[in-house]
Amino acid sequence: MSSPSPKLEFVSTVDASCRGSLRDVLLSAIPAKGGLWVPTHIPQIAPDFVERHRDASYADLAEAVIAPYFAEVLGPAVLRQLCHEAFNFPVPLVHPEGFKGTPAERIAVLELFQGPSAAFKDFAVRTLVRVTARVLGDEFPQLTVLAATSGDTGAAVTEACSGVPGVRAVVLYPRIGVSGVQESQIARARPGVVALSVDGTFDDCQAMVKRALADESLRRRRPLLTANSINPVRLIAQVPFAFHANRLLAPGRRMGIVVPSGNLGNVGAVQLARRMGLDVAALVAATNTNSPLPALFATGEYRPRRATPTASNAMDIGDPNNLSRLLAWREGGPAVGAVTVDDKATLDAMRRVRDAGGYVLCPHSAVGWKAAEDLLARDGDKLDDIIVFGTAHPAKFPDVLQEAFGEANASRFPGELPAPSPIKIGNDFESVRKVLESEAGFGR
Repeated sequence: MSSPSPKLEFVSTVDASCRGSLRDVLLSAIPAKGGLWVPTHIPQIAPDFVERHRDASYADLAEAVIAPYFAEVLGPAVLRQLCHEAFNFPVPLVHPEGFKGTPAERIAVLELFQGPSAAFKDFAVRTLVRVTARVLGDEFPQLTVLAATSGDTGAAVTEACSGVPGVRAVVLYPRIGVSGVQESQIARARPGVVALSVDGTFDDCQAMVKRALADESLRRRRPLLTANSINPVRLIAQVPFAFHANRLLAPGRRMGIVVPSGNLGNVGAVQLARRMGLDVAALVAATNTNSPLPALFATGEYRPRRATPTASNAMDIGDPNNLSRLLAWREGGPAVGAVTVDDKATLDAMRRVRDAGGYVLCPHSAVGWKAAEDLLARDGDKLDDIIVFGTAHPAKFPDVLQEAFGEANASRFPGELPAPSPIKIGNDFESVRKVLESEAGFGR
């Protein structure tokens, strides 16, 4: 980085008088006066930062990017160990074959799904669990992590928390809307994990998590933490993605990034990287038909909606959590675009890429691919390369593969899939409270 950073503090996006330390935001994921936590200071990178880290491992690059946020609290040695433990898998940039001589040869996929749960959420959740244990572990020997998931976050949370001494994870997911593979990952029997299958949507699950986090009667008994992207540690852990993509390109290339987007944490992380000084010529949030973001950017009116199932199920979110952060970092900063990709266009993109050279996209990454094609058509003369964030392994979505290709095993999942064993609950907060009291140590 270019210069030492001030002491890390966080501030609410809606009330500048509401401030907190890293410990504070871990214990209170939602500021007392509303909004979301953001760092009070955005560190700036040196002009040669990317070049100096061009040949570093991903873990070493990530350490350098996030050090201004965490090194003072954790210490450099602990941060280095944390990064090497959390980021111990490859992060390749792949150019799907079959597009040479066409505009699409400039599109590449950053495969962020090579971790243990086969989704990009592994980076952030593995970081969050380790940071939380370091910051709070001595003070609170028993910690409960609460999360709502539309598919991928839950798998990453259960993978990261299972078997960790003193950590209990409670994950809510919609009974209809996650794939069978995702449910097997979330709700398989494993120590320290409780999975709740909710008769409702992801937005319902998310609302109940927010209510639990704000419930004083629960918080008085023991710490209740969140692994959702409202937690700023999660978002900061994803900032290195954009730096990594940039250094994998030849120096001087004009880079656009397209992020498949649901809750807007990942696109917010790229915007934070831009505010830190990373040169990203274009940033687009690629959404499905549930997102209110494209309409907000087009009209200035925010109209949350009730989500309906789509092929890109992990993005079926009609009231995204991270909107206030994205808007805060967009104001006075580089422009962010947003586009809608419907199911027909998603499936067509999956077929087009596979037919060209055999590469199989997950439906969410396919939303990104279609948006990248449109970005090329619109602004291709201003860009040299477009990076699509590949968010999940395609084999996690066999039903969509069946619809797209007529074969559910067009891609094979790289791990075991035992039968799920969730606790089924209705769409009501009292059911969540009862589970926390009976299964997670919140009994009176």
